[in-house]
Amino acid sequence: MLYRPRELVIRAREAASLLLATLDRDEMVERFLDIYAAENRRPGRADQPSHYREQRETIRREAVLAMVARIESALPARLKVRVVVKQAKTRRAKAKKGKKKSAARRKKDAGIEIGLPLLDLFREEFFVALGQALNWREDDANEFWRDLELYESLSGGTARSASTKMTVSGPFVDRTAFLLDPSLMEQARRAAAHFQRELFAAADRVLRKAFASRKI
Repeated sequence: MLYRPRELVIRAREAASLLLATLDRDEMVERFLDIYAAENRRPGRADQPSHYREQRETIRREAVLAMVARIESALPARLKVRVVVKQAKTRRAKAKKGKKKSAARRKKDAGIEIGLPLLDLFREEFFVALGQALNWREDDANEFWRDLELYESLSGGTARSASTKMTVSGPFVDRTAFLLDPSLMEQARRAAAHFQRELFAAADRVLRKAFASRKI
């Protein structure tokens, strides 16, 4: 179904709120750090409180990036929008030049044209709400956007995959492992990969809840 603009605005803002609430209410970052410290006999919150606080904040930011990238990748399917690569679209247009489109195809293409502005609206409202909740300044927002683009360009489909197979690679795994325990990168990467799976599952729940059927 196509959502009305007002519905999308509300759902986008709710998704941003739910994302942060899920991350912080469930203390996902804190649990990740505490379990890693306990299992690997590394310093924890009681041993180095100032380092722990800094580590918690930096990894929390990476966690937000990972969850946002997951939600971004799921949006086209959720809104039933087919995002077409421009070059591929041009090739198809040339190949089919002179052929009439069927009524079903014209209807489908019209849906795509309507859907894309709705996708942009959701993203705009989502990021406005996220920035307000995180008290972003302009520099904070620009830095987050740069990092999100890096995540999306280097993920290689990781954020889109619904597979239960653990992927010990990608920007979240590498960056979080370095922040977590640079002296033991391999075990830190494995721990970060497990955490990434938890974050992806949480992001999926957030999107499902935000789009749960109800009147708005």
